[in-house]
Order: sequence, then structure tokens, then C-alpha cells
Amino acid sequence: MLQPIFEVDNLGVAVNDLEAARQRPEQGVIVEPYGPALPFGWVEAIREVSFTVSPGEVLAIVGESGSGKTLSVMGSLGLLGPGAKVSCGTVRFDGQQIRPTRSLERQRSRKWRRKVRKRERFLEELLDDDWRRIMGTEVGVLFQNALGGWNPVEIIGDQAGEALDEHTGLSIAEIQERVLDALGEVQLPSQSKYLSFPNELSRGQAQRAMLAAALVKGPRLLVADEPLTGLDAGVAAAVLKLIRDMQAKRQMAMIFITHDLAQVASLADRVAIMYGGRIVEIGPVEAVFHHPQHPYTEGLLGALPRPGINRLTPISGDVPKLTEVPTAQCALVPRCNYAMAVCSQAPPPLVPFGTGDVACFRAEELELRGV
Repeated sequence: MLQPIFEVDNLGVAVNDLEAARQRPEQGVIVEPYGPALPFGWVEAIREVSFTVSPGEVLAIVGESGSGKTLSVMGSLGLLGPGAKVSCGTVRFDGQQIRPTRSLERQRSRKWRRKVRKRERFLEELLDDDWRRIMGTEVGVLFQNALGGWNPVEIIGDQAGEALDEHTGLSIAEIQERVLDALGEVQLPSQSKYLSFPNELSRGQAQRAMLAAALVKGPRLLVADEPLTGLDAGVAAAVLKLIRDMQAKRQMAMIFITHDLAQVASLADRVAIMYGGRIVEIGPVEAVFHHPQHPYTEGLLGALPRPGINRLTPISGDVPKLTEVPTAQCALVPRCNYAMAVCSQAPPPLVPFGTGDVACFRAEELELRGV
């Protein structure tokens, strides 16, 4: 079995939500910088997320909007905005730790905390250099908002080559040549689009240009965060085929975030199902689609249009806000047709089952419907 190129272990992400924090006394009100759980005003949104991606493998992360897909992956990459921060967990790229996370547990004494924080700051400074190098040369990212991902006052070509200019010793001419080649590879007129500003591109062209900017680095990991959002069906199909072809041609590992199960079926090797800020099932696509082990997965598959089905079966209820997910029970209880008393007593852990992992107390006894 191949050594994973990207490993996320026990990731937690907290978000700044003062109102939610007031309603969560168990989070702990603090006097000092870090309290028994989280600093006041911060609430845990992503909990115990772990996954790996091997070279050449495509891992899809699926769930309804608001399930925590993007927050988890961007947290693992160190690309969170100011309203969110990683609270625990470790991230490794090619076996090397790149993002340390500071524990928010209360330490034993004030003097001990000062020593620990000084050591952690020193470690973070060292690892930040590695993180910048890896993000600049080894990881490519396709953001959901293709047009908003560009600096509006710089031409596309200069922005696409920025990472090479920062992290390699290539000359300006060599960087320009690589960018022109990449633009041609994603089927854009290289000369004209190199000199274009972002506002001169359509949404589909902007996403192709972003793919070129990712590919120009020769990345070993490509992260695509719902890259087809807002595209017409025909344009989306062409961009998806292009992403699939580029991934196969270069044998890149890929994390593909989506809520579209049809895209998963055509692209991914494994799929992780997220709900309420946790992974509830993960396994090979064929196994998960045909023999789901979690009730939420069955619900997603039941809402998938397919031949012979005249009426879709939506999941009842609404997706809970990540800061309001109950921590003392399974988050799916209010929407689950199979919930029992045990499901309301504790959140089920993600444990090996069959060909993958599942977080459901009743996984062994349930026979769920797939496609």
C-alpha cells in the first residue's frame, strides 16, 4: 500500500461566534488566554476529522451545504480566515508535519504555560517555512469562487506564475513560458489570457485559468473546493472532464469537495461523508454507493436522481448550524429514521467497518439501501 501523501489526524476547527458561545456553557468561560475548552467567544465547529490521501488517489468529501466540508479541508491546509482557527490535530505532507496545532487545554501553571507557548511559537515559525514552501510548490488549490480568487488589478499571467517566482530560481522568461504552456493545456488562448485581467474572463475561463495556475507548479496534491459552482451545465461538464484528465495525466493526489454525488461517481476513488462537522462514513466509492453503512449516506443516495426512480426521497429536517450541533449525542438524531436511545447518549466514534469506517451505533444491524 502506498504511503499517504497527505494525512490529517484528529483535526478540530473553532469559529468565532459569541452568541453561540453564550449558549454553550460547557465550552468554558476563561480568565486567561486559554481555558478548559475554548477561549470565550469561540465554539467548536469541526470535530475529530481524520483522513488520508495517497499519491494518484482522488478522495471526495461530500455532504449538504453547511456540513463542514470546506472548513475542514481549508483548516488542514492552513487557509482559514480570521473568524476560524484550528484548535487541535496534526497535518502531514509526505510524512512531514507542516501544521502544528496548539492545544487549548489549560496547562498546569502560569510558568509552565509560558514555556510551552514559547516552544510552540518557535516550532510554528520553523514549520511555517515548510508550510509556505509546500503550499507554494507541492499543493494546488481550486477555490469555489473562481472570479473572486484573483487579484482584480493584476493580469492573470503574473498571478499564475507568482508561486514559481517566490519558491524557485527560475528566470522571468522561464516562468512566463511555463504559464503559457499551462494556459494552453487547459484550453485557453495562452497569449491573450496571459495579459487579461480577471474581470475580462467568464466564470468558466476564470476556473480554467485557476487550474492552470495550480498546474504550473507541478503539484503532487490538487484540492478542488466545489470548482463547478455557478457554471452552466455544459461548461461544468467540460471543466470536470478537464480536471479529471489533468489528474490522471499527472497522477496527482486530489481532494474533491462537492455535494454532487454524480460527480463523485465519475471521478473519485474513495468518498468521505460529512455531517455536523464530523466524518460519518468513509470508504471506496463503489462500496459506499452500493452498500452504505450510515443512515445519512442512505439519505443522500435516496435523493440522487437515477433511472427508474420517479420521485426523489429527500432527508427530512434541516442541516444544523455547525456551532449548534449537539455534542452529547449523534448529530443526525433529529433527522434519523433509525435513531434509538443509545444515539442520544453519546456521539458515535468513527470505527473500521467493512471496507471503510463508519460512525453509527447500529451499523452492524442495519441493512441500508444504496444505488
